Amino acid sequence: MINPISSSVDPLTIMQKSLDALATQHNAIANNIANIDTPNFKRSVVTFQDQLKMAIDGTPSSTMWRTNPMHMPIQESASSLDNFQATISAINDTVGRNDGNNVDMEMESAALAQNNLLYNALADVTSGYFADLRHAITEGKS
Repeated sequence: MINPISSSVDPLTIMQKSLDALATQHNAIANNIANIDTPNFKRSVVTFQDQLKMAIDGTPSSTMWRTNPMHMPIQESASSLDNFQATISAINDTVGRNDGNNVDMEMESAALAQNNLLYNALADVTSGYFADLRHAITEGKS
């Protein structure tokens, strides 16, 4: 869990990037379901959880670190939250049917349900975050 007090990353940015990635994942799953009867179609998956964690933690992509504050700073281009984007990749190494299609309706339906739950939960958290900001700005007055 991210501690917004000690973190230098804006929680709203994290929520925005997460919602965007979950929307991308929803589109990929919906595309997989739509092409379930297309011969030689290969399912797509979206990976973002590990990349998002690295971007939030500020983990550099290399194993270098500064030993002296006077050294030049390490450029963290690969793990910057500003440059974060979900990665869509096709699964080509499996074949589920004789026509070359590897989409499994049960697996896609479960993934879609899980993605919907995550998206709705994060949308609720985001709404609560805005409600807390509104409460603080109005000093608890309506």
